[in-house]
Amino acid sequence: MTDAIIIPFPGRDPAALSQDRLQTALAGLQTALDEQRRALSDWRFAMAELGVGMAGLGHALTCYQDGLVSVEERLGGLRQSSAALEAWADGVLAQEA
Repeated sequence: MTDAIIIPFPGRDPAALSQDRLQTALAGLQTALDEQRRALSDWRFAMAELGVGMAGLGHALTCYQDGLVSVEERLGGLRQSSAALEAWADGVLAQEA
């Protein structure tokens, strides 16, 4: 067995191996950047929707406040009417006595 020929297994060039690793790392970085852009876009859209919702809530609260002011004004009128009616009733009772 001394006359056997050993054929070396082909190896990769270390520079090519480093280049492949760099390409893989750069591809991973590009994927991460794309995902980051997508996430930022989704976040901006969510913030815009939140702004629209908050504006709607502000409008609803303003309408509610206006309604409460209207109720308060009507109650004030009723209070005056009831005071006048009470004064009239007191006058009628005083005349009968």
